[in-house]
Amino acid sequence: MSFGALDAWHQPGAQVGRYRLIDRLAVGGMAELFLGFTQSMHGFEKLVVLKRILPQFAENPDFVRMFLDEARLAATLDHPNIAHVYDIGEHHGSYFFSMEYVHGQSLLKVMRAVTKARRPLPLEHSLNVIIGTCSGLHYAHEKNGLDGTALGIVHRDISPPNLILTYDGMVKVVDFGIAKAATAKSNTAVGTLKGKIPYMAPEQCRSEPLDRRSDIFSIGIILYELTVGRRLFQAETEIAIIQKITSGGFPPPTSVHPSYPGELEAIVMRALQLNPDARYSTARDLQIDLEEFAREYKLAISSARLGSFMEELFDEDARRMPVHSNVPPPEPTPPPQPQPSPVPPTASVPVAPPPVPAPPAESPELAAFANALSRVLDDGGDDPMTEEIGKPMVEQKSLGIDLDNLQLEDLDPGKYKGDES
Repeated sequence: MSFGALDAWHQPGAQVGRYRLIDRLAVGGMAELFLGFTQSMHGFEKLVVLKRILPQFAENPDFVRMFLDEARLAATLDHPNIAHVYDIGEHHGSYFFSMEYVHGQSLLKVMRAVTKARRPLPLEHSLNVIIGTCSGLHYAHEKNGLDGTALGIVHRDISPPNLILTYDGMVKVVDFGIAKAATAKSNTAVGTLKGKIPYMAPEQCRSEPLDRRSDIFSIGIILYELTVGRRLFQAETEIAIIQKITSGGFPPPTSVHPSYPGELEAIVMRALQLNPDARYSTARDLQIDLEEFAREYKLAISSARLGSFMEELFDEDARRMPVHSNVPPPEPTPPPQPQPSPVPPTASVPVAPPPVPAPPAESPELAAFANALSRVLDDGGDDPMTEEIGKPMVEQKSLGIDLDNLQLEDLDPGKYKGDES
């Protein structure tokens, strides 16, 4: 493998296959993301994101298989609420695949922005995010291969960083990097813990077999956090978070906000049942219940309203589309020239503008709930909703536990009494 070829990835304007690089966006544990564009005949241009396996893993067959599994799996998915994968390539021994550039912000950044602005995420937007997530995931869960065999996809990492809200109000599920499919060629080792711990299902924490209901539990966590305004599972250590998840110890929404709608609490609590058999059996069932709740309470859920909210929350600089040096700046538009009218204007009768429909009246119950949620943010809250979501609370070595090979006895709270680390 040529080091010069690898360095080219970090040079803006470098050509990688049929793509030209603009900038590096992010780097993770196994791969890094680049913004790029492709050009073809007749001036066709398209922004894309390139995901490349990191050089230190490029010669590891297991990592390469996992990476290619992700690309093959994601490329089969074609749904408005899932980021599309276009194709896969190889550049001087370095594998990459291209996917849709989603112009927006992760739900994590949205949650941090609303907290910083001391304003709650309106309930209709919270439900819109979850409904879009359910729609995309149900499609993935139901997906069949070209031979008609069910793929058995489980995302396994549904969390705020992996949900993108676009500036025009769409919700996109991204990063199927650790998704599990029944037909995957590479299998996760027994006992391996993959995903963001505060958003794992109990069976995922125990490294037990997973199905679509594990993703539903993760959706339930996010629904709880968005509507209650605080983190659900948090503690000083990751093992303590796992213990909370596996024990089911968390306060119901009405114990935090007495005005929390009872019908919505029933939906949240069903999604968060410890026993998968007691949860929603499909993401669509959860979506339907949320849509019925929104209709009953006359919540105005729409992509246009969510897009307007995103424009209010993020300034023009944040919302500006990226450009590359090959694109000339737009020419200034000349001011319109007055056009003489050969026919004298006739008298016109003023016409009243059409009435603007009033937004749905908010029920007293939802008004009280919204006020209670606002007070949580005004008071600072004792459990900030966005306190480093998805990041390790402590270094794993502080408890001497290998989280990638977690055993059931590691979940015993008494095992760590008196541990000063």
